[in-house]
Amino acid sequence: MKTDNLIPAAPLDRRELAPGVQLCFTRLDAPLCPPPLDWPRLLVFDFCRSGRRAIPDGAQYAIVTEGHAAVSFAVPGADFYLPGSQYEALQLFIDPDAVQADSFLTLMGLEIGGIADYFCRGGVHCCPMSDAITAIVDEVWDDAAYAAPGELRYAAVRLLYELLRLPDEADTARCPARQVECVREAETLVLQDLSVRRPARELADHFGLSESGFKLYCQNVLGEGYLAYFRRRRLERAAELLRTTPQRVQDIAARVGYESQGRFAQAFYDQFRLTPLEYRRLSK
Repeated sequence: MKTDNLIPAAPLDRRELAPGVQLCFTRLDAPLCPPPLDWPRLLVFDFCRSGRRAIPDGAQYAIVTEGHAAVSFAVPGADFYLPGSQYEALQLFIDPDAVQADSFLTLMGLEIGGIADYFCRGGVHCCPMSDAITAIVDEVWDDAAYAAPGELRYAAVRLLYELLRLPDEADTARCPARQVECVREAETLVLQDLSVRRPARELADHFGLSESGFKLYCQNVLGEGYLAYFRRRRLERAAELLRTTPQRVQDIAARVGYESQGRFAQAFYDQFRLTPLEYRRLSK
């Protein structure tokens, strides 16, 4: 299920299910996210609803996308990188060393150490979610506001058993670490000041790449072209400012890199099918 462009992202919503076990409703709108927990061994199960997450895996990164599940150990101290700056997922966080003998997982026959070895013995494991997993994720997501801890524990057990039922075949896009690291730096640099226009050629030179090579990196990691991605991010930032501030449209246009208010208004309409003033009025 994709997130509506007009709806602002909500923060992480973590629920403790037992010592060493947390379920998180994740909806982020930023390229980098600090590790949600400082557990020494953080086993992460991602069930991605929309967006992308790049997970370090040796000399490569596994790119988790909509409709995929992933199992990985977080790199201690490393931020989570979310190419495209939008990520919506149900995430299960487990510290295998903290799961107690009387944990609900153990009592239901789920030995986390063995599960971690099974999925992560060759690195990051990623596969398409089955219809059953998708149905569970959607059900839990829809019930997030009022689900009792017991219901969430039951959902976690169901998700793990359904994941174990899938064929032992990883299936995900992978990119060399250099590609991901270049795009991550470029994305962070551009998003920190959208009023500054940075041509692809300028960034390509910064990384010692050809312009076509740099654009290919962006396509592989972000899932969309350089120009299309940053145009969308500029306009989404403009929409946020229209919703949350009384600034004039021409000032907002300048803040997101448009010198011409007319060009900004046309680009905004192409993205949202509303003029900036119509959008502001409807968002009140």
